[in-house]
Amino acid sequence: MSRLTLMRALRSRVIDGVLGYTRSVFPQDFVFGAATSAYQYEGAAAEDGRSPTIWGTENERQRYRGDVAAYGYHKYKGDVKLMAETGLEAYRFSISWSRFIPNGRGAVIQEGLKYYNNVIDELAKRGILPHIMLYHLDLPQALEDEYDGWLSTRIVEDFTAYADVCFREFGDRVLHWTTLAEPKSIPSSTSIPSSI
Repeated sequence: MSRLTLMRALRSRVIDGVLGYTRSVFPQDFVFGAATSAYQYEGAAAEDGRSPTIWGTENERQRYRGDVAAYGYHKYKGDVKLMAETGLEAYRFSISWSRFIPNGRGAVIQEGLKYYNNVIDELAKRGILPHIMLYHLDLPQALEDEYDGWLSTRIVEDFTAYADVCFREFGDRVLHWTTLAEPKSIPSSTSIPSSI
């Protein structure tokens, strides 16, 4: 069966028989959803005050760029609409720390908060539960340059302050939080000991 046929079946919620599965095969409380990471989805890498991240720096060294990505920063409404039409019940997305705290600490940029508030509100409007990943490989480059990012205990205070902003700004609508993804894959200008 082609991917297109599968997507059409999911869109029309006619899951019976697709690849031999029916929705009833899954537990009643099973949640169908999708997931993205900020760097791979949002694009707009230098818009509205967002600063460079370690993922962007590493990818630029390898000649991959997240400037455009899937352009989600500007087309999230259409993407959320497609999620709803597909019958998805949840969406896990990561937040780009540098989108609203560009230096990793200090002043909060309202445009970045507005974007994530808009995404969360759009999900709610369509009946899709937001699941937030606080960190997915995109530490603000400023913290990496200042103290080697995750290799320093100084990260604890900065990450706590960042998480507090997220909980305060989005916690009234977000029930599901994940701290970080892929901890052994954190790009760094410093090599990470294999014992970690």
